Amino acid sequence: MTPFQEQIAADNAAVFINDTEFAETHNLNGTECKAIVQDISVAQALTMQQGKDDYFPGIYGSQLQVNCLKADLPEVPVYGMRFYLDDKMYEVESVGDDMGILTIQLTANDR
Repeated sequence: MTPFQEQIAADNAAVFINDTEFAETHNLNGTECKAIVQDISVAQALTMQQGKDDYFPGIYGSQLQVNCLKADLPEVPVYGMRFYLDDKMYEVESVGDDMGILTIQLTANDR
């Protein structure tokens, strides 16, 4: 690992996923770790050609974004898999890896 990569890894834990700021301990798929969990509310247009076939999780479900350290999870989630956040089941919508910090988009149907 280069000194720059080492500094990024240190900053990820000490600055970005810092439990004295925004992060809290959550159970992510059976692993207790620090994470930032945000509710996503998206305003979508519903016109004749746009939005008529879209899924609107805010009506009968929930959509969350989870940021955590990649090193804290035993495996990186993938699109479509079941993912448990604090004992509630979600489906993985997308996953991004930004230099060791995962951004996981989750959806759940609450009907």
